[in-house]
Amino acid sequence: MNDPMGGWLVPTTMFGLMFGMGLSLTWSDFRRIAELPGPVITGTLLQLVAMPAVGFALAIVFELPPMLAVGFVICAACPGGLGSNLFVHFGRASTALSISLTATATMVTLFTLPLWIRAVQDHFGGAAGAAEIPLFDTAIELGGLTVLPVLLGMTLRSYRPGAGRFERPLTSISAVVLLTDLLVDNFDRPEVPTELFLASLAPSIGLVLAALLLGLLIPRLLRQSASDTVTIAVELCLKNALLGVVVATTSFGEIETTIPLIVYSTLMTPPALLCLVVYRIRANRQQRSADETAT
Repeated sequence: MNDPMGGWLVPTTMFGLMFGMGLSLTWSDFRRIAELPGPVITGTLLQLVAMPAVGFALAIVFELPPMLAVGFVICAACPGGLGSNLFVHFGRASTALSISLTATATMVTLFTLPLWIRAVQDHFGGAAGAAEIPLFDTAIELGGLTVLPVLLGMTLRSYRPGAGRFERPLTSISAVVLLTDLLVDNFDRPEVPTELFLASLAPSIGLVLAALLLGLLIPRLLRQSASDTVTIAVELCLKNALLGVVVATTSFGEIETTIPLIVYSTLMTPPALLCLVVYRIRANRQQRSADETAT
């Protein structure tokens, strides 16, 4: 992501966004997740096992060239990112679960992603060497931009409960800055060759549909709540494409491997947003019905 302010604007606003989310959470939110870990286990397995397997299968079905196949499987194997936390928070689903899934899946991805890359290399051929991911640096950056500010926000709220009133303006301002920067970054993005874009389009659509189907169906079959279900679906849809681009470019140095990530990132937001809109409409109707019953 481009940073017009010399490298400090994006990290600062990300920190502010996660700090604001921390102001909306309490320690009991995470305590409930620890006591009932089913949604975290479900979401993590879907992100790190089911989605990469689907991506691998789609790469085979659509007969992608080796480097496109590598990039596509990298995309499928990536966890959710800060964008999923942002959407879930403003959609008033389970922010604590979203943050937990992002942190857990990203840490584990550092070890599972090279295995998936090796598997696709062995099948398709033509790509050299296993991926090398800077484990320590990535873990530190993740913790500094997610876990640390959330913990600071929660700690401040526990000592100063009134600080919670600053959550909405802080997260709103941070979100506007990040989205503005994303739009600017899209204008600076290099043009994708048409033939490679079209080759990546159909499997990317298939991956988005798979994310929706798995995210909405599996948790409900396991009798998990509507809030947890929509949170998992959003986590599966909104991939951390930036992490995937870093892995693809540093490991292979080929622009071709980043094209599936670019294509998928243009498709992933509308379905995630639709999930949250439908969830909010249903939740509001249920609340109104409960209020009418109570009166």
